[in-house]
Amino acid sequence: MTPRITSISTANPPLRMDQSAIIDLIMKQDFSVRSKKYYERFMSDDGVRSRTFAIDRMERILTEDADAATARFETQATALAVEAGRKSLAAAGLRPDQVDGLVIVTCTGYLCPGLTSYVGEALGVRKDVFILDIVGHGCGAAVPGLRVAEQFLLAAKKGNLLFIAVEICSATFVHAESVDLLLSNSIFGDGAAACVLTCDEKPGWQMIQHGCLLFPETRDQLRFRTVNARLQNVLGKAVPQFVSAGVKALLTEMTIARLPEVLVFHPGGRLILDRIEETLGLAPEALKVSRHILAEYGNMSSPSVMYILKHLAETQVFSDGTPALMVSYGAGTSVNGALLRWTEKS
Repeated sequence: MTPRITSISTANPPLRMDQSAIIDLIMKQDFSVRSKKYYERFMSDDGVRSRTFAIDRMERILTEDADAATARFETQATALAVEAGRKSLAAAGLRPDQVDGLVIVTCTGYLCPGLTSYVGEALGVRKDVFILDIVGHGCGAAVPGLRVAEQFLLAAKKGNLLFIAVEICSATFVHAESVDLLLSNSIFGDGAAACVLTCDEKPGWQMIQHGCLLFPETRDQLRFRTVNARLQNVLGKAVPQFVSAGVKALLTEMTIARLPEVLVFHPGGRLILDRIEETLGLAPEALKVSRHILAEYGNMSSPSVMYILKHLAETQVFSDGTPALMVSYGAGTSVNGALLRWTEKS
């Protein structure tokens, strides 16, 4: 039995803010004229209309210290992951004690033990559950994370695995004059997504081919660096160019000459999606779901592709055998792909 992805669920914190409201708040802060102009420019772009944040008041995000940001990541990432995980298990008709594996990907905070310890405890999984925390992949983590999850089930030849991608991007927000940080503060949001991978005969997405490429020569253009004990985003101007070139190279590596109609591309930002469309010669509507998720939630990093897959499941009906292509990209720079197939039966 080939494992399949089923019961995709998401969770967002309750604080949702329109970009216009965030601009109004920024203009009241004691920031430089230059910073305010950049914030207004970035947040006036219609690529992102609103975002959600795991904090009670937006004003606190840009003033909290490193210890407070780390503590917030621990509590809020755990809470969102548990919420998404519970929804996914309920949708799959599974109890927590029926989970054989728990894999969590994140990049916006570091814990030891990792989130699997906190989330597994809160969910009530068995003591003998296989756990794995995957960190350091940035926005691209979900696709390789799902690949690892699939390999666990293929080796076991049975069972259920709960996969969760969760990011508290706002825990990495730092106000400074660097354009990278101003842009990051303007487009990233918080969220979590979970799904069950199972060997049971249920409708879902099978992963029939994988691909990945690494471009370390661009690493310093797309990464986190640590400054004064805080993660700080680095987003070079050339990111849309080399990400789109990397996606094209990945398709060649995977020998995908013709793209399927169902595309699940990480919505890193409007300019990235524009450049990918241009490089691959896509029609404007090809990445409309990626653009929709970006507009409603911003760039949530690793969970974003799962949001797209969930939205597709809620708005479209797929016939048995329908192909889809999931592509993510992130720090490294790494580009990851998975060719999927909707399967109604074994």
